[in-house]
Amino acid sequence: MRLLALLLLALMLPAAQATCLFAKDTPPQGWYEWAAVLVAGDVTQVEQRGDIDVVSLAVSDTFKGPANVKTATLDVPAKLWGVCKIARPAIGDHVLGALNANNDPLLVPLSEPYAERLRATQRK
Repeated sequence: MRLLALLLLALMLPAAQATCLFAKDTPPQGWYEWAAVLVAGDVTQVEQRGDIDVVSLAVSDTFKGPANVKTATLDVPAKLWGVCKIARPAIGDHVLGALNANNDPLLVPLSEPYAERLRATQRK
């Protein structure tokens, strides 16, 4: 039984590592290619529901997706923070939130210089 669990973990590790690398090291164009929805916002609530963290945002910028969105909610697997060594967001944090076409979420801290790079890429 343990061997089966280790084998399953080993099979999932490359996907988790790829997600982590993407979340941390992707240039703006990569976010636009990956995401169906891409927004910046301030965290207004973080609620844990089992293995999922439900993160609510007050949207300040919509880089990709429906216009005039004021709020967004992302259901992020709680294990993502530890696996990717990304700090679990706290209320007030400014973040980049993304959903791809498969509804896979990503949420990372967002600095103003990086937000400006996203805006510049969006204008191209």
